[in-house]
Amino acid sequence: MKAGSKHFPKSHRKQQIITTTDTVLKEVGATDFTVDQIVDRSGVAEGISYKYYKSKDDILAEVSVKALELLLDYFKTALQKEKNLPEATKGLIMAYYHYYLDHPRYFELILYMERPDFNSSIRNYLVISRELRDFFTKHIENCQAANVIKKDVDATYCTYMIWGSL
Repeated sequence: MKAGSKHFPKSHRKQQIITTTDTVLKEVGATDFTVDQIVDRSGVAEGISYKYYKSKDDILAEVSVKALELLLDYFKTALQKEKNLPEATKGLIMAYYHYYLDHPRYFELILYMERPDFNSSIRNYLVISRELRDFFTKHIENCQAANVIKKDVDATYCTYMIWGSL
């Protein structure tokens, strides 16, 4: 019998959903993830999960915040290690590769979130996504200021090209 969560505060139930989602995601991946798996494992009724999150995408977006924050940490660590801008750029790309090796399910989640029909308005997801984009774009702009990358290249566009090729 599942442990009921009827009497838990809202914040506890939301955290229970996210913790269970993270566990299931690491086991089955984003593609095979279902809300029913969360219901079965967490003891939170399906209606309750949809009370807090409108869709599977919203639940995954909430978990992807952790995945993207971890990726940003990898990027920051890579830049701290290397002051030479071309080598730092290589370090960023290698950091993404090491992230893929260390956290394959989170990597899969990030790719899953990039699909055209993805739709979520989870604020934390939107914030960390912008922060990652801006972090990488700032690095490109620093490379442009040092004449490592041509200044007539749009830094944001360049960021998306690099991101898309990884």
